Amino acid sequence: MSVGLPVTKTEVDTRSGDTAREFQRAFENVATMQMFLVAQTEQDLIALGYTADEVATLKTAYNDLEFLGQIWAGTAILPAPKDFRVFVRRLWGVGAF
Repeated sequence: MSVGLPVTKTEVDTRSGDTAREFQRAFENVATMQMFLVAQTEQDLIALGYTADEVATLKTAYNDLEFLGQIWAGTAILPAPKDFRVFVRRLWGVGAF
């Protein structure tokens, strides 16, 4: 008697493909949010209800995430540039990045 979901090729394909797509979407979402944040002054964000410290935290976090995305894409150097999408792209199916 088995309990839970069976491990099948379909399960592995679905899980690996979904995970790859989530990474793709996450980096696209980071780029969208970063473009928004870059266009906003500290005062613009304070007017929305953020404190200066919160603005600094938000902008720094997205600078870090943007850099991670650049490393992911192979456009920034860690020790050596590497496009981490090379093999993952094969898993996410339809989509461009």
